[in-house]
Amino acid sequence: MEKYDVIIIGGGPAGYPCAIRCSQYGKKVLLIEEFAIGGVCLNRGCIPTKALYSISEEISSVKYSSIEKKVNYDWNKILNEVLNDIILRLRVGISMLLKSYGVELIKGKAKFKDIKTVEVNGNFYTAENIVIATGSSSYVPECFKNDKRVITSDHIWEFQKLPQNLAIIGGGFIGCEFASILNKFGVKVKIYEMMDTLLPGKDKEITELLKKSFEKRGIEVHLNQKLENCESIEEEKIFVSVGRVSNIPEIEGLEYDKKGIKTDERLKTNIEGIYAAGDVNGKYQLAYVATKEGEIAAENICDREAFINYDVIPEVVFTDPEIGVCGLTEEKAKEKGIDVIVGKFPYSALGRAYADKKTDGLFKVIAEKDTEKIIGIHIIGKSATELISFATLAIANELKIKDLEKIFYCHPTFSEGIMEAINDLNKKSIHLPPKI
Repeated sequence: MEKYDVIIIGGGPAGYPCAIRCSQYGKKVLLIEEFAIGGVCLNRGCIPTKALYSISEEISSVKYSSIEKKVNYDWNKILNEVLNDIILRLRVGISMLLKSYGVELIKGKAKFKDIKTVEVNGNFYTAENIVIATGSSSYVPECFKNDKRVITSDHIWEFQKLPQNLAIIGGGFIGCEFASILNKFGVKVKIYEMMDTLLPGKDKEITELLKKSFEKRGIEVHLNQKLENCESIEEEKIFVSVGRVSNIPEIEGLEYDKKGIKTDERLKTNIEGIYAAGDVNGKYQLAYVATKEGEIAAENICDREAFINYDVIPEVVFTDPEIGVCGLTEEKAKEKGIDVIVGKFPYSALGRAYADKKTDGLFKVIAEKDTEKIIGIHIIGKSATELISFATLAIANELKIKDLEKIFYCHPTFSEGIMEAINDLNKKSIHLPPKI
């Protein structure tokens, strides 16, 4: 039986950064991955999906009417390019990184024999500290499982050709992203969402703009539609996107609930020496949160006390238009009894938006009325996914209106929209007409 300081189960965005950080602190590390290094994020999720998003932008109509562009594409060649030129290169890069840090990598399914020992491929390995980073899997309700048309985000990469039409069940992040992407590839898309809005829980003004943009492009959106079966759906394929379930390994005495393994702010479970990071703990199913959790678990394993703070988590949606949100929505703030002021600025009044012919969108900033502290920034429009990190910095550091007014915002850039929305909080936006 080989002994290590740390065993990490799962080589996704929580697992492999945790392994590297532990190695940086001098620990002997074993990383076990059942399928492919990089996890769902690299192999079937974040990276390949964003590659498809980029390609869909390339093949969509040109922005300027003075330019004529004819586009031909080969779906199989696209998949080959994404899977080999992008995913494989990144996967090899991570493997080389792990090797350079002395992390031992084993492919196989890990099974716990006790709280310090795991079995992989018939061999046994032990460590004082074990990190569970086994991720999550697409959830398909029982009522949809028997229809052969049903697919999840995992199946897109197996298509020999795209369907002519597609029904998407679930108007959350994944459903909306694939609706936007596949629509640009010419697939006729219809979304069914059981709630009264797309992206439930997000700012309603932002989600309403997304719905209008989708419908303008021919994507049908059906809200308040809770489907119990597939009988009323006529589309060629049915894309089920109603959530993911944590991949929880069998360990006697481990505490978990329907969301995932229970962890504290150090990512510790109820069992001494066992940590859980990433989707498996059910806190946030976001790759960058998983990475931070993996790093914090490593810090604590290596006797460097660290805590995670989930209070300010930015979220991005790669639709067209893009969405980036952070902090409280106007609705949530009012529910909490917070007296707020709201600043807005439309993309249609932004010079850079006109230069890029991307004038659909809105910047929205929420601040406490009494303190003028920024508590929420919500953006729909070009570059929203990049701009929202600025919002995280402002909200996490409890910056006030006057703090953000001091900053220079380069021209012409999309970031000027944030500046104008901040100025609008006190009705000082230069590029908006006076408010009555």
